[in-house]
Amino acid sequence: MTRGATNTVRVGITGYAHEVNGFADAVTRRHGIDAARHPGGLAATWEAGPAVARLRELFGAALEIVELPVWEFGASGPLVDDDFRTIVSEVVDAVTVATAEEPLDAVIVLGHGAGRTTDDLDSDGTFLDALRSTVGPDAVVVVVLDFHANVSDRMCDAVDAVVGYRTNPHVDIAERVAEAADHVHRMLNGVPSVVVSHRLPMVLPQIAQLTSGDEPLGQVVASGQARCVAPVRNVSVFGGFSLADVPDSGVSVCVTVDAGGEEQAADVVCALTGSLWDQRHRYRLHATPLDESIAVAIAASTGARRPVLLADVADNPGGGAPANSTFVLDALSAAGVTGVVMGLQCDSAVVDVAWQAGMGATVDVTLNAGSTSELAVPFTAAATVVALVDEPLCPMRGVYAGSTRHPGRCCALRIGGIEIGVSSLPVQCADDDTLRHVGLDPAAARVVVVKSRGHFRAGFDHLFTPEQIVEVGAPGVATPELHTLTWQWLPRPVFPLDEIDVAAARAATPRVHRRRNCTGATDTRAVAT
Repeated sequence: MTRGATNTVRVGITGYAHEVNGFADAVTRRHGIDAARHPGGLAATWEAGPAVARLRELFGAALEIVELPVWEFGASGPLVDDDFRTIVSEVVDAVTVATAEEPLDAVIVLGHGAGRTTDDLDSDGTFLDALRSTVGPDAVVVVVLDFHANVSDRMCDAVDAVVGYRTNPHVDIAERVAEAADHVHRMLNGVPSVVVSHRLPMVLPQIAQLTSGDEPLGQVVASGQARCVAPVRNVSVFGGFSLADVPDSGVSVCVTVDAGGEEQAADVVCALTGSLWDQRHRYRLHATPLDESIAVAIAASTGARRPVLLADVADNPGGGAPANSTFVLDALSAAGVTGVVMGLQCDSAVVDVAWQAGMGATVDVTLNAGSTSELAVPFTAAATVVALVDEPLCPMRGVYAGSTRHPGRCCALRIGGIEIGVSSLPVQCADDDTLRHVGLDPAAARVVVVKSRGHFRAGFDHLFTPEQIVEVGAPGVATPELHTLTWQWLPRPVFPLDEIDVAAARAATPRVHRRRNCTGATDTRAVAT
């Protein structure tokens, strides 16, 4: 095992996590948070805590954790490039200071894998390149990526192991972060790893990327785990994030294998990418049209069918949307649907009006007042203020269970037969606690509307079965209707937007990354299969 002069194992933890919607407005550094500044440090955060705990179990008193910046942006538009460069410089400077007298043995990178800036179409690759250049070629680098990562060759070239979430909704984040520590431990005990990967000419909307056992991606993930037997150490299937609109968009597979097992890893990659391609006709590529969705809501409202959950997937803040579209609200209101609970709509000006008016007041409100955007159409109505809240949100179920979320000051309004939660900051409604936070009761509603793409399935599963869920095809920045978008950087041809040569698409040529020859140089090559 590598040991420094003080006989310790020095493991750094850093991160840059950003899921970018290339069709959304650009954001700045102030939209992100540095988790390393959390009270109690990284050990007290959901982002890094599981890795710290596992490292301590594995290394005991020999461990020294080196806390580096961990930037978390969530889902939003491209990051202003100068701000991104500042973040990279901060991390490089922090590593330089930390290694002034003694090197780092390893680094765990808490990433996402679907980032871009206003100028850099592979910001994750840039971040990992800079980190690798700073820590040197001998440090072990393990990166944790979201299921929706767009995995580039540069990203894989810079690391020794790739660990991707296996679930969507993402309910295994803690397990994967802890797994990164296991890879560090194995490699520092003399078992080096190699990453083998391949990306398909396939982009899928987020509604096609669920991983339950009856879903095609779920079946491929399960098949990958069945093949994860030594020397194969990790099999990660990535659905990708098409809305990033980058050259590396697409469904991919990454396998981490012990050095020398590259051919076995390539076989796994080929088997899984072949299965991903062969199931292309099973992927859910379109949402339910708005008028059909409203008809379902009417039936539920009148008791003609069981209660329903309508997912406004195209206005999902978790996909970079601003959570301000009013298409579903307007359609429900026009149809006179009652027994509706919905949220969270983001409009700080409306929240201010409600707070000024006070509980129980009836006021005229206009959502998106003054907007000229086709996706943020104003909606005016008389509303009664039924709740006022100004504190953080701490969900107890689903993807964000146990985390602290910040919707800002909020209110709930009653507009006819609709109760709607309004927040000052965009927050994905991924669980019923988010609605309860603003004083609403989804369990008593006939129709629940959430601005979420898929994570709500893990936070509302106690209230709604899959048969009670409708993904609504309303317009929005995070639309699943990929054929309606004007692409700039997406590689073409690509399924399902173009005609594809089936034989060529299915014939995977996996690549081996960071394979070192006898001189210590990196040897990245394709593997014949």
